[in-house]
Amino acid sequence: LSGILRLLLQELSLFYSRDVNGVCLLYDLLHSPWLQALLKVYDCLQKFKEKKLLPATTHAQILSCEIQELRQVLQAPHCKALLSAHDTVAQKDFEPLLPPLPDNIPDSEEAMRIVCLVKNQQPLGATIKRHELTGEILVARVIHGGLVERSGLLYAGDKLVEVNGVSVEGLDPEEVIHILAMSCGTIMFKVVPVSAPPVSSQQMVYVRAMIDYWPQEDPDIPCMDAGLPFLKGDILQIVDQNDALWWQARKISDLAICAGLIPSNHLLKRKQREFWWSQPYQPHTCLKSTRCECA
Repeated sequence: LSGILRLLLQELSLFYSRDVNGVCLLYDLLHSPWLQALLKVYDCLQKFKEKKLLPATTHAQILSCEIQELRQVLQAPHCKALLSAHDTVAQKDFEPLLPPLPDNIPDSEEAMRIVCLVKNQQPLGATIKRHELTGEILVARVIHGGLVERSGLLYAGDKLVEVNGVSVEGLDPEEVIHILAMSCGTIMFKVVPVSAPPVSSQQMVYVRAMIDYWPQEDPDIPCMDAGLPFLKGDILQIVDQNDALWWQARKISDLAICAGLIPSNHLLKRKQREFWWSQPYQPHTCLKSTRCECA
């Protein structure tokens, strides 16, 4: 309102300086109905602003029984958790806080890569092996659907140099696995990446199991914890056949979990042949033919 009056007076000042009749014009405008109505509205708002409104009741649940029901719903644990999750997602507060990179990284190690993974209760989803000639610790395979595969930071063939600041040079794969098992939260890897990350163009294949398989009973499996047990008749989804001996698969009844290791078709046939040849020889008894002579 004050702004409108200020602009109005600025315009009327021109008429007032030029002619005395401007005073009459100003008087007529100040007594115009629309300006008087605007001043009354302004006075009413000022009086309303000065008043201290008191609630009709301090407890709104007295006014309606539905308010009591709404109060119980809002105070329920699952409703509070839902609102908290909504606020967390809205503020983008769900990203893990990774530690800063160490300052003592040599400049000559241009091929080095620092990989940080946040490990929860689930396994990392990768297996390691020792190179037969150099003795280096390499990433043997990345399990489909695991934490490492979802991160896209480690690939099969990457060379492990350090795990949480501990050098893996000269260590056995079992010792490196023990370091990973004892670690929780953020795990920092220093790796030499493979020159060209593998690109898989394989299509998924569905097969029906013809035998029972238990990884705990297979001494040849690279990682017992990564094995996938199945029973005869189970439908399996083969997601990776890059390894000639060990495929990656998951049950069609539970596609939400990450894949597991199963013996390939070639390995199963070889195991069957080894099993047959290991059985003791049982010669068949042949019946001697008797010839009957007729007199």
